[in-house]
Amino acid sequence: MQATSLLAATAAVLTLGLIGCSTPAVGAPCLPEQVPGDGFDQSEAYIETSSVQCETRVCMVYQLAGAPPGTAGCKPQGECRTCTGNDPKCVAIPCCAAQEDIEKRVYCTCRCDVDVGKFAECSCPSGFTCAQVLEQGNAGVRGKYCVRDGTVNLD
Repeated sequence: MQATSLLAATAAVLTLGLIGCSTPAVGAPCLPEQVPGDGFDQSEAYIETSSVQCETRVCMVYQLAGAPPGTAGCKPQGECRTCTGNDPKCVAIPCCAAQEDIEKRVYCTCRCDVDVGKFAECSCPSGFTCAQVLEQGNAGVRGKYCVRDGTVNLD
């Protein structure tokens, strides 16, 4: 009787493991857990290295202006505001990024062409280019990542 119960429990766990959530690979959509208070800067790339949404565990925001809709404080294009200069009275209100831009610039990625031997790397799939993304920071994150074709300037 006890062996039958153990066998049934093992089968249930294996079945749940097989039908559980599959994790996405490079190019799959993801949303970072942390969004800067004033939104993302179009001239920068943001890497989240512990994303449970990605098989690679790396979610990248690549040169996106604004914040994903639904982010606290994010306003539509006509209602947002950036501050320039040193105006202490100006309060920046982040713009919501367009859904099309989010789909194009926020996705799961991985490090490619790693020049430090002990760090994991991958080959970029079709539609992606291995491009220098981070030049500063820890050796575990600094380097090249798979970037969607058409969004990177390789000059």
